Amino acid sequence: MARSQTSAFVLRTVDYGENHVIVHLLGRQSGRISAIAYGARSSRRRFSGCLEPLRVVEATVRPPKSGDLYRLDEMDVTEDFPGIEERLETLTAAGYATELTRETWREGAVADRIFDLLLQFHRHLPNCSTEAAVTRLIHQFEYRLLDLYGLAPAIHHCGRCGAAPESMEKLRFSRGGEGLICPKCRRRDDTVGIITTETLQLLHHLADPDCPLPDAELDAPLAQAGRVLQNAVDHLIDRPLNSRQMLRLLL
Repeated sequence: MARSQTSAFVLRTVDYGENHVIVHLLGRQSGRISAIAYGARSSRRRFSGCLEPLRVVEATVRPPKSGDLYRLDEMDVTEDFPGIEERLETLTAAGYATELTRETWREGAVADRIFDLLLQFHRHLPNCSTEAAVTRLIHQFEYRLLDLYGLAPAIHHCGRCGAAPESMEKLRFSRGGEGLICPKCRRRDDTVGIITTETLQLLHHLADPDCPLPDAELDAPLAQAGRVLQNAVDHLIDRPLNSRQMLRLLL
């Protein structure tokens, strides 16, 4: 079998038998794959320090003879992220981004853009010195992941007719994750919430950091933006994520 190498994130590991490990990887070249590392629990030379999340590795894999389980021959750490594991908030945030990626990105799908998104998230996370900064980075990750799926809530116009926010007396957001809905497009069975202009401006900043942050205090806009994105993410996942529940307790 031809071997190949890929830069990858370790998404999860599961012990298999007495000495083997099944490793779930998100590779820039390979996409999301599952691979078995024979003898990994005793081989320091081939896998030392690599079978943990929060690291980028260079993985050497062989395609499966049958089924979809690759063979993982060796891994080397190429980048880690000092500081993430020093605080529970940043550690949990990294776990959430990793779990959300693992649960939603399809095996076999081209992964270069999500790989880069996850990489930038991990690189910026240690620099978040406050809970608000961690929360803002999480919401930025959520918005951009939703955008990669084509499921980001509409923030520049009505999600149904394209009407500009400036034409709306109140900014109504669909609780179904659709985004802005103008009065003309609202249906009887739509459940909506009203957000402030500051929250909409913050959402624009999350989508594009070149857009300025609102001048007002960010606590209330950050909470509203979180609910908007939570509604959208809820339609992306099919089970509660443990790391997300932990984040709610911490932040």
